[in-house]
Amino acid sequence: MNPMEVEKMLARHREWLLKRPRGARLNLSLADLQGYDFSGADLRAAKMSGTNLSRSVLVETNLSEADLFAANLERADLSRSDLTKADLRGASMRGATLAGARLMGVDFRGGALMQASDDGVGFGGPNSGGKKPKANTGGADLAEANLRGSNLTGSNMNGVNLAGANLSRANLTKVSLRKANLAGADLKGACLRGVDMTMCLIDGADFQGADLKGAILEDVDMDSANFTGAELFVDVSSFGDTVAGILQEHEKWIKTDGREGSRADLAGLNMERIDLTGKDLSGANLKGAKLAGAKLQNTTLVMTDLSEADLTGANLIGALANGVNLARAILQKAIFQRAQLGQVPLRGPDGKPIGRFWSASLAACDATEADFSDALMKGANLIDAKLNKAKLINTNLTDAKMVNTDLNGADLTGAQMPPQG
Repeated sequence: MNPMEVEKMLARHREWLLKRPRGARLNLSLADLQGYDFSGADLRAAKMSGTNLSRSVLVETNLSEADLFAANLERADLSRSDLTKADLRGASMRGATLAGARLMGVDFRGGALMQASDDGVGFGGPNSGGKKPKANTGGADLAEANLRGSNLTGSNMNGVNLAGANLSRANLTKVSLRKANLAGADLKGACLRGVDMTMCLIDGADFQGADLKGAILEDVDMDSANFTGAELFVDVSSFGDTVAGILQEHEKWIKTDGREGSRADLAGLNMERIDLTGKDLSGANLKGAKLAGAKLQNTTLVMTDLSEADLTGANLIGALANGVNLARAILQKAIFQRAQLGQVPLRGPDGKPIGRFWSASLAACDATEADFSDALMKGANLIDAKLNKAKLINTNLTDAKMVNTDLNGADLTGAQMPPQG
């Protein structure tokens, strides 16, 4: 197809957009237009399914609501183009430039004609082996692009530049963003379930209210972004083989009463937002560990050393933590609802009880605004503990040691307190 033919079709498309009788919707489906210059053209709602637009120039081109299903846009320049609500399912965009492009509501889901491979995305056709294809934008420049509300489900966006991009309320479920640049990106309210963000740069990114359940965040600086209100619990695998291996050995140690495996030593490690739901960490050494925002719901922490650990905002609902050591730990806004923080009967070498008990220690901890509602804290050591503004609703504090305990502003409704004096 030569440029003159295309220009005639563009003229008729403009007439069609104006709803004039001689107009005709632009249909360039499957056409070979590689290297063509469409800068500034009005291609709204054009049919360009399967079109080869590799290395084409589409700067400031209006492609809103265009059908670009399975189009080849590799190394194309789409800077400042308008792709609002365009159908880009299965489009190959490897090395494309989309700096400043508008992609609100764009659909990037895998297309029926595309299949993913290590070398990028190619046309699959009938011999694709039944594999579910994925869109691939690996290496593309999407800096400051507007992708608000777009659907990127399952896309391969490894190494993509999304610095300053607007991805608020976008659907990025199971997207691969390994080594991508998300610095300063807006991801408020986005769905990032199962996303792979290994080695991502997220300096200044905003994840407020985002859903990051099952996200992989290995080698990511979590402190450099805003995760306020985000649903984020990181799988153990995200912390590397070392942590996973230590936990596996500890599980053997527990199940065999110490005959196999080894006691977990994770002292001082940064495991913020880790998901340890239901795991048995009895007797583990987690002294000084960073577990802010961690999910420890229904986790067994009997006789576990968590002294000086940071558990700010951690979820310990229903945890079995009798005899746990939380001395000098930071427990601000942590949730201990229905947790057991009581005593463990000590046993002799023969395994029989010796009549003494080992109490959970929260001595000198900072549990400001923590929630201990319905928790069992019988006999717990709370000497010098800060429990100001904490919720102790229906908490069992029978026989607890509460010397110099700060209860200023605490809610003690229904709490069972130790005898005075």
